[in-house]
Amino acid sequence: MTIYVSFLAVLALSLVAVTIPYWSVFQNSTHPPILSVSAGIGITYVFLTLLPKLAEVQALLNVTDAYTPVLPIGLQAYLVALAGFVVFLVTANKGLAEEFKVAKARVSFGEVLIFGVFGLYYAQIGFLLGEWPSGNWFGYLVLVFAFGMHFVGINFHIWKRYPRRYPKFLRWVFCACLILGWIASLIAGQLSVWTKFATMFVAGGIIIMAIREEIPPEKDAHIVCFLVSVVAATAFILFAKTVLLR
Repeated sequence: MTIYVSFLAVLALSLVAVTIPYWSVFQNSTHPPILSVSAGIGITYVFLTLLPKLAEVQALLNVTDAYTPVLPIGLQAYLVALAGFVVFLVTANKGLAEEFKVAKARVSFGEVLIFGVFGLYYAQIGFLLGEWPSGNWFGYLVLVFAFGMHFVGINFHIWKRYPRRYPKFLRWVFCACLILGWIASLIAGQLSVWTKFATMFVAGGIIIMAIREEIPPEKDAHIVCFLVSVVAATAFILFAKTVLLR
């Protein structure tokens, strides 16, 4: 995949993050179907991409005889993901309460942690777009579209959770992380191993967002849109893993 195409893909995803607060579809109080589509793609990505990466990380931890694991149960990667899940849940609740209680409050430690997790996640996606190993243009375009829809849900809910900080600086921070991840894929290919390790903690936070934030209450749900997006995203991931990336 050429450097120019991957850079355009990164710019397209950055545009989603920057412009979300101005989308007309989000200017009313209803829950638009596009969020249910985003939820379906997000959930599918968590279960078919992020969780399998934990298995890859665990395999890396056990790859050498010279390494003595801290815990002999072979669950180190999953324990870190669980820690990320718990820490993210606790700090997200704390950050939400502070945001609405004090309009001009300073950024708390919990919020810094949350922003850091999402910044790392964005950097990982930028890295993936830069090192995508398949030369199939159709597959790459579908990948970018899927990430774009996934970003719609993530950025919408972060914006609603932090309505003052997201437009002011968070959207620009996330865009910078996305671009830095893409740059890292071009100048340091060996970082691909470290991105897998970073997935351990990030996965916990993304699971929280995908399950808690991207799936709306029953009265706001668009079940058909959600199910169609799950089926479509599953089909593409299976196709990519069995055909494009072989």
